[in-house]
Parts: sequence; C-alpha cells; structure tokens
Amino acid sequence: MAEGTATMELNVGSDVQRGWRVLAVAGELDIDTVPVLSARLDADVTGKHAVLDLSMLQFMDSTGLALVLDWHRRLAESGGQLRIAAVQVPVMRLFTLADVVGVLSLHETVDAAVQEAVESAR
Repeated sequence: MAEGTATMELNVGSDVQRGWRVLAVAGELDIDTVPVLSARLDADVTGKHAVLDLSMLQFMDSTGLALVLDWHRRLAESGGQLRIAAVQVPVMRLFTLADVVGVLSLHETVDAAVQEAVESAR
C-alpha cells in the first residue's frame, strides 16, 4: 500500500470495565488512521458510556480531535458520556490549544475514569 513512507499505525484494543466500554488507542491518530478508530467506536460503543484510554497515543491531529468531539457530543446527547483517560503531553497540548480541556471529561487514569458511577456522570 504505502510506498516506502513510514506511516504510524493505530491499534485499538477494547474491553469493558465497570460497565464502561474502554477503548485503548495506541499509535498516531490522524487523517489516515481516524477511520480505524471511528469504525471501532461504531462497532464497540453500543451503550452510552465509553472511555478512551490515550496512554499509548503519541499523536493526534485535528481530524482525531474532531472525531473525539463528535463522539463526546453523540454520547452526551443520548444521556451518556465519553471520558478521556491518561492523555499524553502532545495530545494534551492539542486539547489545550483547541480550548477543549474544559469541555472534555479528562481523567488521570482509566481506573479513575471508570471509578465514578455511570449514574453520576454529567
């Protein structure tokens, strides 16, 4: 497919913790890999509550951010919540520049994100 260009892959793991669908995103989330995460979210997030574990995500561009914000809105509109866990410095820089830190539900760890009961999610 790619002709000698080293494109970073995106790997997405998925499991359920305390009723939250947790998607572990590793690699780089950009215009080339957004469809991978988008398809996984569509397939796996059957409920209203999900956590994105970004501890292994090294890079996100504006297309990745747009996907995250879209899912944040979609789950909120259905009475649920998208939580973001373990954001690394480059991605946090993007969130800060885009002024979405106060919008997104950010948590230090996946454990912290799934601690809070689904009922109390706002």
